[in-house]
Amino acid sequence: MAADVGEIEGEHMRFGGMLAVGAAIVALATVSGCGNGDGGGGGIDSIGNGQGDEGSSGSSDGYGQSAGSGGRLADAEPPPRPSAATMADLETFVSQRTTCADLHMEDSVDEDDPEAESVGKGWGIKERAVCWDEERNDVTLMSIDDMKAFQVQAEKRHDSGYLLGKDFAVTGHSVTTENLKDSGLLALICDPETRIPSGYKKMKALVGGCTLTDFIP
Repeated sequence: MAADVGEIEGEHMRFGGMLAVGAAIVALATVSGCGNGDGGGGGIDSIGNGQGDEGSSGSSDGYGQSAGSGGRLADAEPPPRPSAATMADLETFVSQRTTCADLHMEDSVDEDDPEAESVGKGWGIKERAVCWDEERNDVTLMSIDDMKAFQVQAEKRHDSGYLLGKDFAVTGHSVTTENLKDSGLLALICDPETRIPSGYKKMKALVGGCTLTDFIP
């Protein structure tokens, strides 16, 4: 009988031990689950919020607003304008897009007029050359080393026929301007009578009374 009681007590002890182990496992799983829920949930929220925050800038189309948030900002910085270090570079740039035949140097549009567009400090023009379009109309290429001086002169005359790069200007007839519309050049509008349609960029020029725009009349 004593042996039977001992066996029964042993069974109870083993069963109790198993229950204790089971309870410990359940408790551990519960703690681990809570930890994963807090940590994992927080991580997901953080990543989600991070992606949302990043999306407001990371998915931006480059104009200060995110894609789908209402479009591009009207006052966004324009892309850099084309540059030409030499007259040969300028000739190549123009010739790749329109006809520029028989290039020759001409320092002034009118040598008898000291105020006329010409090479020198007054206009800020370093070099000036003329070529011909496909209709034998003149196309003028100007390498500019003082863009503000050039724009001051244009404003005095209320000109709106110049297409500007970073350090050069081109002017010509309708065939030339039409072929240069998608070249990255901007029109210098200094004529108050010239109206720029909606949807085109309008940027401040270096002088008052003039505007830079991708609308090329």
